[in-house]
Amino acid sequence: MNPATRAVPRGLPKINRNVAFLLVAIGLGAAASLLAVRYVNNQVAARTQTAPTPTRQVVVPVHDLAKGASLTQDDIATRDVPADFVPADAITPADYQRYVGQLLRAPLAQGAPIPASAVDLVTDHFSNVIAPGKVAYTIQVDETSSVSGLIVPGDHVDLLLLLSGDGAGREQIRPLLADVPVLATGRHARGLRPQDGQAADGSYSNITLGLVPADAQRLGMAMKVGELRVMLRPAGADDNYNLKLLSKADLLRQGRPVRGNGIQFIIGGNG
Repeated sequence: MNPATRAVPRGLPKINRNVAFLLVAIGLGAAASLLAVRYVNNQVAARTQTAPTPTRQVVVPVHDLAKGASLTQDDIATRDVPADFVPADAITPADYQRYVGQLLRAPLAQGAPIPASAVDLVTDHFSNVIAPGKVAYTIQVDETSSVSGLIVPGDHVDLLLLLSGDGAGREQIRPLLADVPVLATGRHARGLRPQDGQAADGSYSNITLGLVPADAQRLGMAMKVGELRVMLRPAGADDNYNLKLLSKADLLRQGRPVRGNGIQFIIGGNG
């Protein structure tokens, strides 16, 4: 056989270099995609992981309740509620008993925590209405001293003492007590269960105040030496009005400039 015509043995096929680069790129891309997906999943899991939400066990209505309804044992149940959504005065299983049988001053939604402020506590004994450390003290009033009869239980008033004095020009009025709560007007008191047949026309001739015993003692003596005047405060106001003793002479001098070296001018007369 002619060596020039000898057949060359066939070996492995040669791979095109471009195809090889393409296959390597595809492999690297797939690996990068897998790594990216795993990284994203790990980040999402880490950022969405939250600590357990703290809860409080509170009392809730098992159905909607209207304003004025009486709260009964069958109307309520306990429920764990996230602490962030619980009112500061929410009724709890530890204190719910005192609210059973009381009247609602606001409607309640099913499943929502019941705030104590939504329940109007009432009692059969007026002594239960008086705050600890205070006493109830009743004073007589008329149309003038009761702000035309518009004072109602729950209002706050200031008391002034009007003194006639021993001589001409000695009349004076002075602040006596400030920010005094009104517990009752006549026989109507907030938190006291109305008695059968009790008049509900709103008229009264006395008001009952909640005072510390020392202030009640002062008020009793003030009623002997002068006349009381009542000022009704705006709802929720706790301002200090900084009132001072005011005499008749002070009143007449107000707004009148004094001329000369302290010479006082006599107001009035026939000229």
